Amino acid sequence: MRSILLGLVFVAVSTVASADSKQQNRYIGIHPITKSEGGGMCYIEGPHVHTFEADKIQYRDHRGHHHFVGDPVAYGYDGPRHAYKGHHPIQVHVVVGSPDPDIQYCYLDGPHFHHFKPPEGPEFKVVGDAYFYVAEPPKVYLEARPAFIGINAVYRPLVYTRPVVTVDAPVGWIGARVEIGGPAVIVAPAAIVTTPGIRVQADVHIPMPSLQIGIGIGSPGVIVRDRPHGKYKKHKHRRRF
Repeated sequence: MRSILLGLVFVAVSTVASADSKQQNRYIGIHPITKSEGGGMCYIEGPHVHTFEADKIQYRDHRGHHHFVGDPVAYGYDGPRHAYKGHHPIQVHVVVGSPDPDIQYCYLDGPHFHHFKPPEGPEFKVVGDAYFYVAEPPKVYLEARPAFIGINAVYRPLVYTRPVVTVDAPVGWIGARVEIGGPAVIVAPAAIVTTPGIRVQADVHIPMPSLQIGIGIGSPGVIVRDRPHGKYKKHKHRRRF
């Protein structure tokens, strides 16, 4: 009997030790659950822990906690949702109810959802039930853009009901005026660049030596193609005898 009791104690201690050995990762706010853990959404809004890790592109660090900044509808979220178009800031401290200011940025191109509204103010305009960011893009947004723009590759293959935004974008929309860094050449002064529901008049800059780029803002992506120019060499054909 004694040996049986000792065996049960050993199994219990081993189980606890095994559970404690898994790394606990801190989260705050709702977020997706990895497929390895069953998928779906975690609806806990306050600070909590999971044993799975968060990726570095759909989450931002908020005071040591992972905060999800992607589109929750893509992962089965069925709560209140609000449509946005293009890149925009997220006031994480307002979303999670924290007193410490923390502004992060969403780099999802085109129409997408979030479960929160932006704070009231002149930085956003509502057109066609969608939020458009119309303030001057800050330096921190531009500097972080190369590291986080890859989030669009994560969402591109996902199949879910995305918001449909067909209205004209308001004046000052970030998607129509964000600049792409690097040496550039003007190939079409005052060009008209269009995508369904959006008309934009602007100079088109193409980083050299590339001849075409995706604007990177809006959905579907706008492609600006350089027109071939210059003389073509004529090739003489020799007559065979």
